[in-house]
Amino acid sequence: MSARGDGAPELRVPDGEPVYSREGGFAVFNQLGVKLDFPESVSDTDYYAWLDDTKAAIGSLVEGAEIAEKSYARTEPRMNTGVYYDTADHRLLRGDMVLRTTCNIKTHAFCAFKFGADEHGVRRDHRYSFEGQDKRTVQLQPDSPEAAAVVQRLLAREDIDQPGVHLRKATGLTGDDLFPAIRLRQFRHPFFVWVDGRDALRCTMDRARVVDLRAPDPEATEASFSEVEFPVYPRLDADMARDPRVPRLIRVLSGLLQERFGVDYVADSKYRRAARTLGMAWT
Repeated sequence: MSARGDGAPELRVPDGEPVYSREGGFAVFNQLGVKLDFPESVSDTDYYAWLDDTKAAIGSLVEGAEIAEKSYARTEPRMNTGVYYDTADHRLLRGDMVLRTTCNIKTHAFCAFKFGADEHGVRRDHRYSFEGQDKRTVQLQPDSPEAAAVVQRLLAREDIDQPGVHLRKATGLTGDDLFPAIRLRQFRHPFFVWVDGRDALRCTMDRARVVDLRAPDPEATEASFSEVEFPVYPRLDADMARDPRVPRLIRVLSGLLQERFGVDYVADSKYRRAARTLGMAWT
């Protein structure tokens, strides 16, 4: 197996900053990685055949590399739900920014403000993890008025660092300017890549179904797309973040996927991909 990785950005972690930092419920994640379109026509079986071949080859392509999966990853893919918030005229969509909640019914619920990818493939993500009743509300009814009220209360807080602080700095917008625009439900098929036995990448193939929450009948607008992501592991060790094998792994995996399925790189956020899939225009 070879690995050309044509068209990839020149991947590089930010100088002088950690990949991931956290204080209390708030975290900043400089997410380095790439995304590739994945054809809806390609079955999960064919995808996993590629992954099995890649598992067998990766150690010979990148020294010390190994691919691992959770025991249930193939039989019980995790479903996450994202709700994207925006102004009435989609200012965040037009500005290639994202304000969303993401949740899984069993594990987590958070709110994030995220910039689009820079020239080095880094998407800066500011996220706050919900707890208690707010967490449960978002998990159980992610696109409900009750969940939107949870988000607006968070974005208005001035006593903690939270996504609304960075939203205001970047755009001048507040939570009062935003309301739900798109819901995305995705089944995630994850795998991990280790280097010398340490976490390096957390990758996934995602099957997404999206609806326009502002349409008269949102469910009638449902559309779908799929993509594969090769990003760094969030809590990447500082020395691993500077290891040249990490960006090489991303390029190698991308090249192998391109060679098998003829796929292209995706620069758009999932928000923009969802909007395109739903036929929405923002320019």
